[in-house]
Amino acid sequence: MNPVLLVLMMIGIGALIGGLTNSLAIKMLFRPYRALYIKNFRLPFTPGLIPKRQKELARQLGRMVVEHLLTAEGLRRKLERPAFQTQMTEWAQEEIEKILNHPATLKEMLEELDLDMNTIHLEQSISSWVENRYHSVMDNYRDETLENLLSHEWKEKIEVGADQLADHIQEQVTLYFQSPEGRYKVTALIDNYLDNQGFLGNMISSFMGPDGITERIYPAIIRYVSDKEMTYWLRGMLQSELQRAMNQPVGFYEDKIGRDAVGHTLGQAVAKALPLEEWLQKTVAEWSRPYQNKILQEFVPLLVKKASVLLSGKIESMMESMHLSEIVKEEVEAFQVDRLEEMVLGISRREFKMITYLGALLGGLIGLLQGLIVLFLG
Repeated sequence: MNPVLLVLMMIGIGALIGGLTNSLAIKMLFRPYRALYIKNFRLPFTPGLIPKRQKELARQLGRMVVEHLLTAEGLRRKLERPAFQTQMTEWAQEEIEKILNHPATLKEMLEELDLDMNTIHLEQSISSWVENRYHSVMDNYRDETLENLLSHEWKEKIEVGADQLADHIQEQVTLYFQSPEGRYKVTALIDNYLDNQGFLGNMISSFMGPDGITERIYPAIIRYVSDKEMTYWLRGMLQSELQRAMNQPVGFYEDKIGRDAVGHTLGQAVAKALPLEEWLQKTVAEWSRPYQNKILQEFVPLLVKKASVLLSGKIESMMESMHLSEIVKEEVEAFQVDRLEEMVLGISRREFKMITYLGALLGGLIGLLQGLIVLFLG
C-alpha cells in the first residue's frame, strides 16, 4: 500500500475514533436517562453519570449552598451594607407611596379584603369594645377608694374647688337675700310662722306688725349669711362631705348608677360620637395625606433599618427552620434530567464541540504517530 495513503488512513481512523469517543463520553454524562436491562442484566454505564448520581449530587449541592454559598454570615453582610439598605428603603418608599395614594375609599379597601364594614356594624363593634374595655379596667379599680386613685395634685385641686364652691354658695345666698325677692321671701316666712303660732303669734304680729319684725330680723339674716363664720361653716361642711365621698370605693358610685348601664351608655356614646360614615367614605389618599411625608421620610427608613437588624440577628435560626439544604436537595432530585441536559448543553455546547474536535485532533495525531512508526519499522 502507498505509504502516504496508509498514513492518511491511520490519521483519519484515529481522528474518527478520538472524536467519537469524546462525543460519546459527553453524551454519557446524561444518557441514557434510565438504566437499561436485558432480562435481569443491567447494561453497564446505564443510566448516565449525572442521572445515576443525581441523589448524591442533590445532597452535595444542598450542603454546598448552605455551607459555602448561601451562608448566614454572607446574608448578614448583605443586609448590613448601606447600599443594600438604601436600595431597600427606596423600594419600600415606592411601594408604600402607592398604597398611601390609593384612590379607593376606606370602605372599598375593606370590601376588597372581604371585610363587610358598615356604619351599624362598626358602631356595634366599637360600642361592644368600649363596654368590655370599661369593665376590664373597672375590675381593677372597683375596690379602690377615690382618695387612693387620685394623685396628690388632683386632691389639692378638688379641695380648693370645694372651698371655692362654698364661697360661691355663700355669695349667691347673700345676693338672693339682698334682692327684693329674697326680702319678700323672708317676710312671707315670718308671716307664715306667726300665723301658725296661734294667739301668741297674733299678739306679736299686732304689737310689732309684720314689717317691723322683718325690719329687725332681715339685717341679722344678711349679716349671718355673709359673715366669715358662715364661710368657715360652709367650707368645713363641704370638706367633710368631700372626705366622706373620697373614702368611698369606686364601685359604690358605680352601683348607684348600675354597672351595666354605665358600660353600655359609655359604649353607645363613644360609638355615636365618632363620624364613622364620614371616615368610611374618605379615600386612603385623604387619610394619609397629612402623614405621608413623615411616613415616607422618617418611618419607612427607620422600619427598614429595624427590620435589617432584626433579620440580621435571626438569620441562623431562620435558615435552620427553613432547612435550605433539604429544599435544594429536593429541587435537584425533582429536576428533569433532559431539562438539565438541555440547559447545560445550551450554555456549554461550543465548549463540548471543542472537546470533541480536540479528541479528533488527538486521535489524528496518534494515528499519524502510529503511521510513522509503521513506516519506519515496516
